[in-house]
Amino acid sequence: MAEISFYEGTALDPFHSDEEKSVFPNGLKLMPPGIDPYIPGDDLVKAVQMAQILNRPLLLQGEPGCGKTRVAEAVAYELFKKAMGSDEAYKNYYFEWHVKSGSKAQEGLYVINHLKRLHDVNLRISESPDVRLDPKTGKGRYLELGPLGRAFNLTNKMKAALPPPILLIDEIDKADIDFPNDLLLELDRMEFEIPESNDGEGNPIKIKANKDKRPLIIITSNEEKPLPGAFLRRCLYHYIKYPDKDTMESIVKAKFPDFDSVMVADAVRLFGTLRDRIENAATASKNISTSELLDWVKIIAYYHQPSGNGKTETEKVDYTQAIGKDWETLQIFEKFNKEIDDARTKQLAAEPVAALQPV
Repeated sequence: MAEISFYEGTALDPFHSDEEKSVFPNGLKLMPPGIDPYIPGDDLVKAVQMAQILNRPLLLQGEPGCGKTRVAEAVAYELFKKAMGSDEAYKNYYFEWHVKSGSKAQEGLYVINHLKRLHDVNLRISESPDVRLDPKTGKGRYLELGPLGRAFNLTNKMKAALPPPILLIDEIDKADIDFPNDLLLELDRMEFEIPESNDGEGNPIKIKANKDKRPLIIITSNEEKPLPGAFLRRCLYHYIKYPDKDTMESIVKAKFPDFDSVMVADAVRLFGTLRDRIENAATASKNISTSELLDWVKIIAYYHQPSGNGKTETEKVDYTQAIGKDWETLQIFEKFNKEIDDARTKQLAAEPVAALQPV
């Protein structure tokens, strides 16, 4: 077995120079656009490594907003930065396939422009409108490889020392129930034919991945519909759990390194309390997750006005539009804020009475 450069989850360094950061009106600096720091759990790192060893697709599930979609890019960034020493190197070896409700499996393999072909025939632009492919570019006049096809094709042109290409198949459960099963053969054999094509000798073009550099395929699902058993048996499976408090603070600080640490800790603590409230509410259909926390902290920091003791007011839930995605959730926040106000009213009402008590 060829030596494997394993994913370790450490390459997305949160450091950026001050010149690269954008600045809020209140002076706080914000990370520039690009790849955000990604802090995976140890169990996720191990799952990626097992997918590398077994050459199997890795299926990721988890509540919306937990960062499933970002895993594949983080893996590609780290592996190719280690191999090539460049932050941008991974972009030539990383492919994304965002599945829609009407997506068909063939679209990930190849697409033929039948209208252009018919147009050429009618106008006699081409007397022999064969569907051919330039293996160097993965394109032809009428034919273009899809993300999976490009990943397969690229493996035959890569240096042996490089990691394999990385492919993200995002939200596979959005498509028809037959979609995953239609990919079984291609994922098993890492090859496919294009029946409509011509290799110049009257045979259909075959796209086949290098057996020693099979693409690392990471698939995400939001569990909108069940996936076929035959498909699941061919994948490794990992569920991304909501991080613990310390990990959440690390995620926020990596994303916003200049933000007040006390404000971040208070926001993470309150966010956890709100998650518990939503979890226990019969009316809420979706809990808040990591992406909402990052949005919320960014908004809090934008309007950040510390009190005299250096702390920020985060006992109540302000800027709820950043985290509440439906009416039921906003009602939970409103009830929470009312409880805080009622408790303060009782405390203030009790203070003068306490002052009159004999010492």
